[in-house]
Amino acid sequence: MIISKVIRDNRRHIIRADYNDTKPLLSSENVQFPRVGSLQSRALIRLLPAGVMLSHREFDFASHSYRLGSYVDKLRDKGRTIVNHDEAVLTKDIVHRVVTFTRCEMFAQFTPDLAERIKAFCKAVDEFEARAMGKEA
Repeated sequence: MIISKVIRDNRRHIIRADYNDTKPLLSSENVQFPRVGSLQSRALIRLLPAGVMLSHREFDFASHSYRLGSYVDKLRDKGRTIVNHDEAVLTKDIVHRVVTFTRCEMFAQFTPDLAERIKAFCKAVDEFEARAMGKEA
């Protein structure tokens, strides 16, 4: 059982308050990594740096896929503590309106063994993406 996992509103819209604004400590036994080369791995590597938030549009620009919500849901099922931050912005349309969108953030601390596994995973994803682009890592 994953202790750090919060389920609310049918696994949607998990926020920092659900964790009492305290980052849960994740260890290796609680975490499964997605397959290198999958869009889940591309989403995860962009969420791993501390304090980084990722929107659907930013993920679309990086991966040409607008399904970030689906990948975040699958990453949560694999033990990731990803929280949502809602933001409202004024559109640049002729008729201005306020639109709400969500940014996702990895909200966790990692044990040293998991930090090493994450480092190796990020390196593998970077190397895969470099090979796919025809560049050396």
